[in-house]
Parts: sequence; structure tokens; C-alpha cells
Amino acid sequence: MAKKSELMKPLCITVLFVSFVYGLVLPFCWGNNPCSELGTLSLLCENRKIFFWLWGILTSGSIILNTQFMYRKYNYRNKFFDTLCILGFLSVCTVALTLGHSIADWNPKRIAHWVATGLFIAFTLAPIVLFFIVNIKKQKHFGLFTAISFLILATFLVIFAVVGKSSLMEMVPIAMMEVFLFVINFTPLVKAD
Repeated sequence: MAKKSELMKPLCITVLFVSFVYGLVLPFCWGNNPCSELGTLSLLCENRKIFFWLWGILTSGSIILNTQFMYRKYNYRNKFFDTLCILGFLSVCTVALTLGHSIADWNPKRIAHWVATGLFIAFTLAPIVLFFIVNIKKQKHFGLFTAISFLILATFLVIFAVVGKSSLMEMVPIAMMEVFLFVINFTPLVKAD
């Protein structure tokens, strides 16, 4: 098990780093304003779908890989949590499939896009937070990690409330989650007890 984790480590770090950088650069491409209501990744990439697909695959893939690495670090297996990870990936694919919808009204494609986005958020966060909650008595720092996870989610809500719909609400919480997973998995600050 330890040998497999060592082989996975470079892949997890590389994909996490590439996803982190791509997720912070993409919202500024083609003169986009990430603070604008019309500056979301969905609107930015509606005619550049390959860039959104790449973002979705990198983002979801990096978080899933690093969530699975975290499970291995703590010698934990749970098929339900693995299923949630897969559902997170399928949700971001659905978000990508519903690009190019009209924003003038609440048409079925736009509703599907928003529902898939909500599911992507839920299925991305759930396998991480539930892991901490289920194992809270086994690891003293998991209570703190649970709180940090909810604070990351809260940044999404705060940005949405203060700035409104924008790329900021997409890029900031995801970047924070990627940094959080990196700290948990690859720094001496967090050790498995």
C-alpha cells in the first residue's frame, strides 16, 4: 500500500498543480473580467468548450485523485465515498454538456446547468467532509478540517453575496480546496496519527 501511494504521489501533486494554475489563469483569458456577472467560466467558454472541458477534467480529477490519496494516507476505504467522487466527475461533465444555454430566461438547458453545478459542488465536497466527520474520533485534527471545509464552501457563498455571480466564486474556493488537499497530503504539517 505504501509503495502504491509513493507511485501516486508525483501524479497527484502534478495534476493538482496544473489544475490550480489553469483554474486561476483561465478566468482572465480573452480579456475576460472574472468579477463580472458575464465573466463566469460557463459564459467565457460557451464558444470555447474544449477549455471548459479541460478545466472540469483537471479540477474534478485533481480533487478526486487527492481525495483518494488522502483516504490511502489514513488507510480508509469506503465505496459510498468513492461513488460520490465519481458522481462529482459526472456532474462537472454535465455542466460542460450544458454550456451554451440562453441566459435570457430559465430554459431547461439553463436549469440543468445550474442543477449540475450544484451537484458538482455537493459531490466534490461531500466525500471530503464526510470522511473527516466519520473519522473525527480517530484523528484529532479532523474536527478542524471539517470546519475548514465548511469555511471554503462559505467563501463561495460570500463571494456570491458580495460580488454576485462571477468567476471569482468558481476559482477562489476551488483553489482553496486544492491548497487544503495539498497541505493534508504532502506537507509535514499534517501527519496520520
